[in-house]
Amino acid sequence: MFSRDFLAQMARDHELSREQEDVFLLRLADGKSYQEIASQLKTSPDACLKRMGQIYNKFKVSGSSRGKENRLRSFLINQLQRVTEKSPEATKPVLADEVPQAATDNSEAIGGQPLFGRTSSTRIYENLPNRDCTAFIGRQTEIARLLELLSFDHSAHLISVDGIGGVGKTTLVLEAAYRCLQASRGVLTEHNSDLLSRTNDDKPSPTKADLNVPIFEAIIFTSAKQHYLTAAGLLPRLKREHTLRDIFRAIANTLDRSEITYMPAEEQLDLIRDSLVRRRSLLIVDNLETIEDKQDVLGFVYDLPPTVKVILTTREQALFVPIRLESLPEADGLCLINHEAQEKGVTLSKEEAKALYQKTSGVPAAIVYTIGQLAAGYLLQDVLVKVTNAKGDVARFCFESSVQRLKGLPSHRLLMTLALFPKPVLRETIAQIALSVPDPIITADGLAQLQQLSLVRQWQGRYSLLPLTREYAMAELTIEPQIEQEVRSRWINWYLRFSEEYGAKDWKEWHLEYTHLELEWENVQAVLEWCAAKERYVNVLALWRQIKGYAHVRGYWDDRLDWTDWLIQAAEQRTDWSTAAEVMYDRGWTLTLMGQPKCLDEASILLQRAWGLKDYKDLSFRLELVTSMVVLCIRQQQFDQAHQWLSQKQTMLEQAGLEEGERHRQWIHSLYYEAEIYFKAGDYAQAKTLYQQALEQAIAAGWQRAINAIQNWLADVAIEQGNLEEAQHLLEQGLPVAER
Repeated sequence: MFSRDFLAQMARDHELSREQEDVFLLRLADGKSYQEIASQLKTSPDACLKRMGQIYNKFKVSGSSRGKENRLRSFLINQLQRVTEKSPEATKPVLADEVPQAATDNSEAIGGQPLFGRTSSTRIYENLPNRDCTAFIGRQTEIARLLELLSFDHSAHLISVDGIGGVGKTTLVLEAAYRCLQASRGVLTEHNSDLLSRTNDDKPSPTKADLNVPIFEAIIFTSAKQHYLTAAGLLPRLKREHTLRDIFRAIANTLDRSEITYMPAEEQLDLIRDSLVRRRSLLIVDNLETIEDKQDVLGFVYDLPPTVKVILTTREQALFVPIRLESLPEADGLCLINHEAQEKGVTLSKEEAKALYQKTSGVPAAIVYTIGQLAAGYLLQDVLVKVTNAKGDVARFCFESSVQRLKGLPSHRLLMTLALFPKPVLRETIAQIALSVPDPIITADGLAQLQQLSLVRQWQGRYSLLPLTREYAMAELTIEPQIEQEVRSRWINWYLRFSEEYGAKDWKEWHLEYTHLELEWENVQAVLEWCAAKERYVNVLALWRQIKGYAHVRGYWDDRLDWTDWLIQAAEQRTDWSTAAEVMYDRGWTLTLMGQPKCLDEASILLQRAWGLKDYKDLSFRLELVTSMVVLCIRQQQFDQAHQWLSQKQTMLEQAGLEEGERHRQWIHSLYYEAEIYFKAGDYAQAKTLYQQALEQAIAAGWQRAINAIQNWLADVAIEQGNLEEAQHLLEQGLPVAER
């Protein structure tokens, strides 16, 4: 062990803080473990390790984490020998890096360069541009992954960061590059410097990424980006590296080897490679997709030596080690919105911030642009329109260069067709609608191309667009009227066939095969709403008839009310009284089930109007309408009128012209609602008798929904009569059906 006096002198010579000196002495003079040191200093082992890391920095100790303490001890022994021998240099402070390499065998190096411990005087060759943001928000998983890949402990040589325009590829790469630059200079970044200086036990520990940021001797940035999207709009990028020759020039100038640029082209490659192989280098090629001789550039970076790490940002999905960026999740998107708003003095409510996030689809560039426009004096509603304008700055920046190259190709038609779908859709559906003659190979190739350009997202065999992408693709479809007409026609017909197959079921039964319709529900709604907007009455009516049962079973009351309101007006305008009666009945029934007083009042008016049109309808419809009258009267506590309507229904059931199965169901309905009248009136014995009769007939008819509903009412009767065991038994019988 070293003497405390000697170590104290070393601590003073190297300007250790009091907290650092305590750890220094306890570790090297007393030989205590970090656990023991933490206990004595009333702090945590992590805090002691942090302080030891700061001590290594003060002594300029480099090498692996395991070798640092040995190297520090070797340095101290060297200094102690100088003091003992009373050398003239004994009092001169020496850096640990000045200890001969033989003193330690644990330093890590590639090309003779240590991983850590670089002094601030060591020059780092770099040409990084200024960052265009004052805070790096979100993307913590991605930045950690990128730093991990940049480590020379990882075998990755070519790293691609891909995503649509404006999603933050360049921002992510520059953040990583600046962290590496700071680490290479021996300076902790603002991102993590405060973590390492904290000594309180309650402060968070630095992450692995904070403590192991890769270091480089050269960091070279090149970009073929044509424009910047700023808060003020699109600005041209005047300096672009859009050829391999431009990239060579940027490398040579950054490394102070500008003479290379005057050499013949065939000699430059070897000279550039020779310059890079001499040092650990990070080469960034931004906007790969707009480079003119892209294949030559890829060939160049592919053959670079292992001392060079390469990051390629691109809108095309590359085949290298990828980091794929999607739009920001809502929490991070709102955080960015709030940060930008605070920076620019813009006030937004929570609702406005959320609306802004949804309109921008969480694309960071669109968020920054939008806040900038608000700061310039635009109203929020106007800015949100500008964001989704296909000819606006955001759309041009994010999509124009990618989409224009697809013009005339099947992939462009597929993209425009996908704009019709608000929710993910199967590939087979896209092929049926986009192409006049469906071709699975053309569809697969086209969708793959769209995915490579990050224009389309695929999940579990279904394809979708970001809302911002969808707005742009919809505008593309609008300027192709002939294609739009063809695609819209196939779109409508496909969903008419689909809803007929999967939606036109007996809604009075609980079917378990609504899965197909559930997955396509928002897409079906989009078809119906577009047809209504275009006054396509026949199509709206056909779709409504096929999906209204599903909407009833799922309780989509608002949708049902919207549709029936439109259809009643449209039917009356066309004097289609049969349809008017049908829709009035459906709307009245929906309002009855909703049960609010205003709803019941409107239902009464509608059902009476439908009854006035009964001569346009058949007996089956009239029976359903009378049943609705009965239910409405029960909801309004008008039991005498309910009995009158039931009597009228029984008279109608004695008429000819009704299919036997339908007649059977109508009798069950009558018994069911008559029992409900007695239950509501407090006559539980009579209610039980009628419910039991209805249950027997429902079982005979195999009407599962009626069976379950009647059993629930019988359970209520049993509870009122104090038969709790019977009630429990009845409820348990219906439980398997209810849980399905």
